[in-house]
Amino acid sequence: MTERTPRVLALILVAALAVGLAACRTQGQLKPGSDEIGPRPSESPAEEGEAGQPPGAPPPVIVRAGDKRFELTAWTYCFGNGCADGSRPENPPDLGSAPRIEVEFPLEGWTFEAEFAPADDDCPRRQVVAVEQTGDHTFVVEPAGFAATYDVTLFGRGDGDLFVTFRWTTPTNGPMPIPHARLAILADHDGAVDSYGVELELADLAATPESATAEITVTAANGKSVTFAPVQAPGCMAEGTLYWDGPDQPGLDAAALAPGPFIYDVVITLDGVEYTATADWPDDEIEGNEPSVALSFTPRLPSLP
Repeated sequence: MTERTPRVLALILVAALAVGLAACRTQGQLKPGSDEIGPRPSESPAEEGEAGQPPGAPPPVIVRAGDKRFELTAWTYCFGNGCADGSRPENPPDLGSAPRIEVEFPLEGWTFEAEFAPADDDCPRRQVVAVEQTGDHTFVVEPAGFAATYDVTLFGRGDGDLFVTFRWTTPTNGPMPIPHARLAILADHDGAVDSYGVELELADLAATPESATAEITVTAANGKSVTFAPVQAPGCMAEGTLYWDGPDQPGLDAAALAPGPFIYDVVITLDGVEYTATADWPDDEIEGNEPSVALSFTPRLPSLP
């Protein structure tokens, strides 16, 4: 089977402003939504878990909080020789307001991340955190962000991958998300420099600014450069997220400046305050999110307290 690249979930996870829950696969491919699998409560976990599992699916993920216990079947997964793409459940099982969530998974060598998305929010701010492993098959999920009711999606990765979701009202604040930014302009196409479009994204700012502009300069190794203003994209954006998409032609013009390597200089103005960043392409590509590069701004982008 083809092993999917882990999400920067969030990061992963943030391109297209949603968790990347239905990555492309080279075998066992199903259309999104064609094999939707939702979680269900269980009073007899072993028997019900085995009986309820689709053929070839990974084992259920057990989540516990006090006297509440659920076996969650993966609604999207790649496992064994098959893959299935489903949809995040609209009403996942509710684990109440426990201080933490205990997780069990029977297979060796798996790790988990947790994505927190405020429940019943059409454009939620999503925060991805690592899940602490406490034993060979046990993990614990701690609160993240402000205390609130979240739909928490666990992304498990080992000999395959899987996604399960539950609802949790966190009783305390946890670590706050840290602002991050990425930029995609140039790409490697069979050894040649090309461009598949321009994307600039800022995520997890303290708040969405009232005004935002951007200017990008791409400089090749020969000193030639292209400067342009990306186009801010409309649509449903999470609080603290800004996204520019295009235009495509400046990306193609930048590719024509070859040879590389290339330097990206970015100037962002948010509510009258200027922030600058520089990155090298391809050296600063984000592993798992190529051809995007990571941007580190000066001064630091405004963050939650």
